[in-house]
Amino acid sequence: MKPQVNKIVIVSLCDDFTRLIGEQLSHTLGMLFCDTKDLVEYELIDRGAIEERCTKEYLKNAEIKILKQIASFENVVVAINYDYFIHNTNIIKTNAVIVFLKNTKKFVKENGSVPNYISFESHCQELEKKSDLTINIFKTEKIFVCNKILNMLGGIL
Repeated sequence: MKPQVNKIVIVSLCDDFTRLIGEQLSHTLGMLFCDTKDLVEYELIDRGAIEERCTKEYLKNAEIKILKQIASFENVVVAINYDYFIHNTNIIKTNAVIVFLKNTKKFVKENGSVPNYISFESHCQELEKKSDLTINIFKTEKIFVCNKILNMLGGIL
């Protein structure tokens, strides 16, 4: 029996787009919103000082701890960036449906990070394999995208 889904995890190759859609979707569904990047950065406020004084292993463990906390949240839409998701898929998938918003390569070039643009094809393949649902995004208007997500999710929630 499949565990109860109590969160939606949104991932794309454009962090700002992921956040925008996550916020709108949470508002539409009356769910809480969580941006993993914000929470990790908030928890590690002076990341530069931490990097100078601590090992990469410390940072990795701190990020895992925060992601485990996020995985315990219920009734939430989670926006997560590519790196956090790929390195912590098993943690973040707990009781979640993972939605990959697959933007066009042109959109990623104009709005995403350079590494995501350069590795567009391989990153998309990884996200498609690890996600429960892939939605090809050609129109980026947030209400349109949220309605498309809701239609594709059907009665999962």
